[in-house]
Amino acid sequence: MGRQEGYLLRNQIHEFYNESVINYFILENNLSYKQLVAESMDEFSLYPKRFEDIISGIAETSGMSLENLTILSRVPYIAPNCSAIFAWGNYSLDGSMVVGRNIDFYSVANDFLNYTIIVVYNPTDGSHSLATVCRPAQLQIHTGMNDQGLFLEANDGSLSGGNIYYPDRSAYIGSFLFDCSNLRQLDAAVFSSRINWATILNVADENTSVSYEWATFDLKRRMPDRDGLLVSTNHFVNPEWGFALPRGDPNHTALRYSNLLSLGEKYKGRFDPKTMMKVLDTALESGGASGPYTRLQVVAVPSEQEMWIKIPKYQNWTRVDLKGLFQFPN
Repeated sequence: MGRQEGYLLRNQIHEFYNESVINYFILENNLSYKQLVAESMDEFSLYPKRFEDIISGIAETSGMSLENLTILSRVPYIAPNCSAIFAWGNYSLDGSMVVGRNIDFYSVANDFLNYTIIVVYNPTDGSHSLATVCRPAQLQIHTGMNDQGLFLEANDGSLSGGNIYYPDRSAYIGSFLFDCSNLRQLDAAVFSSRINWATILNVADENTSVSYEWATFDLKRRMPDRDGLLVSTNHFVNPEWGFALPRGDPNHTALRYSNLLSLGEKYKGRFDPKTMMKVLDTALESGGASGPYTRLQVVAVPSEQEMWIKIPKYQNWTRVDLKGLFQFPN
């Protein structure tokens, strides 16, 4: 799979590397190439075998060295202003799960938005096929869905979970989509793992959704806010933590959460992909969660294995039928 990705995207990979690693990190921010290689190769040594093989395959056919690809794979993709809303049952038009997700970046990531892609992996080793919204040669799956209709999205959780980073923990949550066939299996995989950075992991199938509020020192499962509605932004909501809301509501995480709950009630019984797009497009000042740093938006219907992608300023809502791209469904 890596060889195919490297061959098909070789031009984009080189352009993305030049703009992000060379121009931004090295030339503009004076980061040492030698240090970048050392850190990236050290992290590569902890990759699961599957991800090592993908990166190695990309190196074989893209004309880019393994060292440079490991740097590229670490260009940040998760940010502190993400929002997600899941509606199903009495909240959706036909009872089907409808997922909405905003990814918000600061200005640096905006420079790389034109490299946003959907990569579909079709393993031949018995693993599940999956699709991930990412950028070339990036394997940290923060928005994706597999051929069983399992959807996964990750938000930064450091406002509640702290900013401690454990470099010796391999936190490739995307492996869950390769290996899990249902939410019960995914739940077991989450509780058998340890995260390297505080994260809020939200998952869904066609019937329900669950949020994992995942600190580096503990993990708590949070069930839906309503019967048929789950909202998640960037702070822990489960009362078992005993945490107060972050002082001053940095990045409007509490406001975004409250706004999305209100919109969930406003559109109760009417959620379909079009309504979810309308909710995601609602600005913060108008009672929504979208703002000037909203860089990528995703709507998904797990039962139909469909996604809609919007890249503000680059591309309007575009439908992707994943069923036609998953070649080896299990």
